[in-house]
Amino acid sequence: MKLVRPVFFAIAVLSIATAGIALAAKRKPAPMRSADIAGTYELIDRVLVGGKVLKRPEIAALYTMANGRANLNLFVRNADSSIASESSIIRYTLNENTYCEWIEYTTRNNLDAPGLTNVAPSVASHCTPIKVTNDEVVFAAPGESVTTTYDRHGFSATIMGQFTDHWRKIG
Repeated sequence: MKLVRPVFFAIAVLSIATAGIALAAKRKPAPMRSADIAGTYELIDRVLVGGKVLKRPEIAALYTMANGRANLNLFVRNADSSIASESSIIRYTLNENTYCEWIEYTTRNNLDAPGLTNVAPSVASHCTPIKVTNDEVVFAAPGESVTTTYDRHGFSATIMGQFTDHWRKIG
């Protein structure tokens, strides 16, 4: 009898612990919020509309956004082996309904047009609506034809008829 009680108790404790672990593993993460997109991202690849995939060393980029500030550095090797690039310093505001962006400084080389420019694209409005679902935050950056779709692991940036970039959150 003395041995049965401790064994029974141990079995009961193990059963409860196992059930708790199983329930914790099945819990869904909290719904995605716009604030969850802040972080540092690395470009993994660019899939062109024809299916060709560009990876390092043909393309490389880092994007960081936090506390109302962002920085983008992008380098792309063109088909003729020339380099297209962008480096931008950005201010932004973000809430559950709206993303607003102001490019403070930029250098773009062979990106939007041939040659070098320090002129940011003109925009009719610096703000754009956000769509938040359980797993994604989606918006198009003001003045750009890029639609970004964020999830907990990174984001995709798509210019219809041209390409989709895949970014991984690294910090």
